[in-house]
Amino acid sequence: MRISKIKINNFANFSEFEIETGDNLVVVGENKVGKSNLIFALQLILDPGLSERDRQLGLEHFWDGLGDHKLGAVIEIVIELTDFEG
Repeated sequence: MRISKIKINNFANFSEFEIETGDNLVVVGENKVGKSNLIFALQLILDPGLSERDRQLGLEHFWDGLGDHKLGAVIEIVIELTDFEG
């Protein structure tokens, strides 16, 4: 099984982000570009050990570009999984 696609909207520094992955995924970049936010988004979906308290998102987790429109906005994190065996 592998992650074949990641889509993130209105989360942290991602206004609209979508990427299809290959067989390998490497995350590199300068400081403050969103590497940790990407990993946290994946963790929210995939980590069953993450506590319910850590899954609670607040206004600070919304994309800053929303400004005063954060109330009523929706954070979307979608992960597609492929290549299941068995």
